Amino acid sequence: MDKLKFRISSALKDLVGKELITSDNVAIFELVKNSYDAYATKVVISFSEDKITIADNGHGMTFDEIQKKWLFVGYSEKKLGINERNKQQSYRDKIKRFYAGAKGIGRFSCDRLGRMLTITTSAQNSSTADQISLDWKDFEKDQSVEFSEIDISHSILSEQIEYPEDSNHGTIIEISHLHDNETPWTRKHLLELKRSLEKLINPLSEVNDFSIEIICERELEEDNKLIESGKGYDRDIVNGILKNSISAILKLKTTQIDVTVNSDYITTILSDRGTEIYKIRESNLEYNLISDATVSLSFLNRAAKYNFSRLMGVEAINYGSVFLFRNGFRILPFGNTGDDSWKMDFRAQQGYNRYLGSRDLLGRVDIHTDNVSELKEVSSRDGGLVDTQMSRQVMKLFETTHRRLERYVVGVLWGEGFLKNEYFATKEEGEEERRKLQAKDKDSESPDYVIDNSIGSKIDFIRILKSLSTDPNVEILYYNSEFANILNEQSKSEFIKPQFIQDMETIAKRTGNTTLLQTVEDAKKRIEQLSKEKADAQRKAAEAERKAEEALAQKNRAEQKAKEEEERRKAAELDKLKAENEKVKAENARLIAIQKATEEEKKREKAEKEKKIESLKAEFYKKVSNPDTDALIHHVKNNNSRINDAITDLLNSIPKEIREISFYSILIESLTKIRNLSLKSLKATDLILSCDLAPSDSQKINLPLFIDGYIRNEVHKKIQCHFKSNTNSFFVLGSKLDLSLVLDNFINNSLDWDAHNVWFNCNLSENKLYVHIFDDGLGLSQIFHCDPEEIFNFAKSGKKNGTGFGMYLIRETLKNFHASISIEAPINNKGIHFLVVFE
Repeated sequence: MDKLKFRISSALKDLVGKELITSDNVAIFELVKNSYDAYATKVVISFSEDKITIADNGHGMTFDEIQKKWLFVGYSEKKLGINERNKQQSYRDKIKRFYAGAKGIGRFSCDRLGRMLTITTSAQNSSTADQISLDWKDFEKDQSVEFSEIDISHSILSEQIEYPEDSNHGTIIEISHLHDNETPWTRKHLLELKRSLEKLINPLSEVNDFSIEIICERELEEDNKLIESGKGYDRDIVNGILKNSISAILKLKTTQIDVTVNSDYITTILSDRGTEIYKIRESNLEYNLISDATVSLSFLNRAAKYNFSRLMGVEAINYGSVFLFRNGFRILPFGNTGDDSWKMDFRAQQGYNRYLGSRDLLGRVDIHTDNVSELKEVSSRDGGLVDTQMSRQVMKLFETTHRRLERYVVGVLWGEGFLKNEYFATKEEGEEERRKLQAKDKDSESPDYVIDNSIGSKIDFIRILKSLSTDPNVEILYYNSEFANILNEQSKSEFIKPQFIQDMETIAKRTGNTTLLQTVEDAKKRIEQLSKEKADAQRKAAEAERKAEEALAQKNRAEQKAKEEEERRKAAELDKLKAENEKVKAENARLIAIQKATEEEKKREKAEKEKKIESLKAEFYKKVSNPDTDALIHHVKNNNSRINDAITDLLNSIPKEIREISFYSILIESLTKIRNLSLKSLKATDLILSCDLAPSDSQKINLPLFIDGYIRNEVHKKIQCHFKSNTNSFFVLGSKLDLSLVLDNFINNSLDWDAHNVWFNCNLSENKLYVHIFDDGLGLSQIFHCDPEEIFNFAKSGKKNGTGFGMYLIRETLKNFHASISIEAPINNKGIHFLVVFE
């Protein structure tokens, strides 16, 4: 029979390299773990523009080890438990360490990071260094070439190589032509790596025999700025040795459970914010594959979460949750934000305030074992554990620890225990006790209220102790006797059921606590006495209640009789009120009839008046339409026009320089009044000729409609009149003739100043009518620039031949309408702008 053998393609490099390890951070993890397994005490990771260097001071490699071990794919002396150098008993070999890796493929992490690889290594007591170089691209050229046929360069260096901490032995790995060159290692990328490496080696461990340093010169300037400002946390600085102080931060600020496992016993200590609650020991019957392990879980209340964020510079939820470490090195993704490898969160979602999830916890599970193959990661390095008997035992150990912490936090601290088990007589009493508990304790940094004052929490703690004491495999080494003592609560004796006394007695007997036993006996006597006193009090209370009921019944009968009499009296009064109401109704009907008749009479009189007015109007129209009357009106109009023109010529003939002389001033004022009366006569004849009734001196005028109608009838060849209003109704009391004269004067004023357009804009606001009059003429004369309001003064004119009476006349006439006038800023810096306000 022929025998065949496998051939290995050079493509194997990709399968166990960059295709298997898909994260840059995980690739660096693997190389750091190799340094740890080489018994290094320090690793320095340096970043430059296109190179990553990882240097350690481990035991290094000889040429023989490079050839027979490092270049032997899949070979791992860690997996086989072989380390010849351990026999030499050097200072390094005295360090107690378990191996972090075991698959023999971690070296291919270099392929994930870059194309070119150079390894320089010196073994202990060696005077030379070995150096190998390779190009991973050589393995990708032809898949038909066997893996072992590709050459790797080797050379011997005689010069002294410097390794971390001035060691003369160690290994330096240089990776260049980085695959991530298009998106280089940014500051954000480096900080993510640093924070991951901080958790790679147990940050909560008390042992500190391995350090990692990151060096990146291009980030030094930014680091120094943060340090000098005092605003940067250590986790925000790229360069430096990784450090973590989380254990000291949380030690006295959390509710914590610590479990230690060896081949014989499991010891559990539960403490609450620095106060030990209980300590138990049980035989290790379930975890035969776990002989060296610790579990530490901390519940963070709001005070603890606040302290964490303040001191660490990151919220606890973004730091992580419960990490898993094997032989001191972290196994991913346990503890990552959003990861539920421990199966906590799915359960926590099933009930609010009943279960603890990853958001509530911080901690770690440490497993130390020489049998790494029983607790190994999946090959992708960030996919968790391979399912083995040992991995299942680890999960069970965590679950038991988690449930014990959860039982205390949810039951004792949150009050769910005494509500669920109905420790109190009524649900309301239980709810009130829990409200007080949460108000006092939930954000506290001390458990004093729970231990000293919360009767519900004390009772639930006793139930926990009873449950532990009834387990034959559990030995209670210590419990907080003050917490378990409910019998000194004199004011709350009514809440203590006989079952709770029995539970305390059971605990005292099984733990041999004679003091607690004596307390129980004293409590029994006190409770018996209290029960007797309570029975007597209840008997007396029942007798008093019977008498009170009799007195109440007698009182009720008297009140019923008085009520009936009152109802009869009210019924008689109601009948009386009804009769009076009928009288009032009849009187109201009579008054309404009288009022109706009066209104009818008023309507009749009004109709007669309106009829008479219509008759007078008809008669008036008949008169004004008579040809003789029309001729007379025209004669009056012509005479007044001549008078007006003569007065105007006379006024214009008076020189300006003598107008303010007393005699001429009086003369001008008199002539102005005559001219004003003449203008009124002219306007009256216009109104009569247009068939508008001669207005009285005072009548109600709808101002917007009047202005609109007036300027529509005023047709001028040299100027256009425009009207705009946001209302059709605003009434003033006055003379239409006076109002017409005001509008004429505004139009004539604009004509005198060469305007082609004049606008009348009405705006109703807050029961006032604002009338803006503006034009596009020459504007206000220079003589009025110091005080524009002088234009309204008597005999003050800015025109060459002006009389100074127009604007004076406008202001005086507007006073009759209780209106004011002012000069505003010109529209578009042109013409003049008046504002008239009618109230």
